[in-house]
Amino acid sequence: MSQPFKLHRLQQIDSQLDQKRSRLAVIEQILQDDSQLQAAQAVLAKNEQTLEDARRILRQAEAEVQAQRIKIEQNQAALYGGKIRNPKELQDLQNEAGALKRYLAVLEDRQLEAMIVVEEAEAEHAQAAADLANSKARRIEDNAALLGEQTALLKDVARLEDERTATASTIEEADLTLYEELRVSRRGNAVAQIQDNSCAACGSTLTPGTIQAARSGGILTRCTFCGRILYMG
Repeated sequence: MSQPFKLHRLQQIDSQLDQKRSRLAVIEQILQDDSQLQAAQAVLAKNEQTLEDARRILRQAEAEVQAQRIKIEQNQAALYGGKIRNPKELQDLQNEAGALKRYLAVLEDRQLEAMIVVEEAEAEHAQAAADLANSKARRIEDNAALLGEQTALLKDVARLEDERTATASTIEEADLTLYEELRVSRRGNAVAQIQDNSCAACGSTLTPGTIQAARSGGILTRCTFCGRILYMG
């Protein structure tokens, strides 16, 4: 088994490892990202505050209406209780009764408006709570699938790492060092196949002598343009 073949096989293993490790990194990032859940929680918290404020305003409106009704009852009791006979005082009480009732109508309108605001806030709060529950459910479902994929990928990585160790152990140290250097400088692609008398990596046409040297497989032959190790395939 020639050195170029071994290095080509090593590169295939490394390429698979790169892909699987890259996917693992993406999965980990997704698993750690709970921004959508936090956003749903923030919306719910905001709606909870809005609902609390709306209910507080409604309670205040209800209290004002109740207080106004008590004033009207007291006015009516004084007006029709028979204790006051002075026409001027009776007239004043009647005028006061009219004013109290008019203001009660204003307060009741405010109460009705406050009730509508509370109903709307309750509906928005319920929707926000449902959205949060749905976000949690989707996150659990999505994470379950991702965790399953992650487990399978980790097994593949462990298997490939063992295979890489075994393959690398059969490669001469100097060749392995060159391969590792090219992996870094050529963005992970250290070995290039020869296709149609050209380097498949950079596309440069190779000389007959270079092709013949690569075909022999006795020594490592490199592309004179990109420097990658050539493999006949």
